[in-house]
Amino acid sequence: MSIEGRAKATAKNIEGKVQEGMGNVAGSNADRHEGQAKQAEADVRNSAEDLKDKAGDLAEGAKERVKAAASKVAGKAEEMIGNATDDPTKVAEGRAKQVEGNARNAKEDLR
Repeated sequence: MSIEGRAKATAKNIEGKVQEGMGNVAGSNADRHEGQAKQAEADVRNSAEDLKDKAGDLAEGAKERVKAAASKVAGKAEEMIGNATDDPTKVAEGRAKQVEGNARNAKEDLR
């Protein structure tokens, strides 16, 4: 979330509310409408910040899913090598990596 973007949107919203209020008091439709337009612009800016936040969250989630898949594939390969060489330590390490990958996926499922 961009604090600067949110602050600018809040400032624009306040500016619009003040201008709309002054237009109401003075009976100026132009000021009233311009103030409402500034408030609408603030809403758009806030929506843009929301989209940026969501895109960042999605990118982070995708990155974690890739890490999870990599752990699972590496773990499966290590387990298979351990089985082929009759090495129980390798088998256990491989299974542990697969569990790590599953845990990463479960964490992302909760987000």
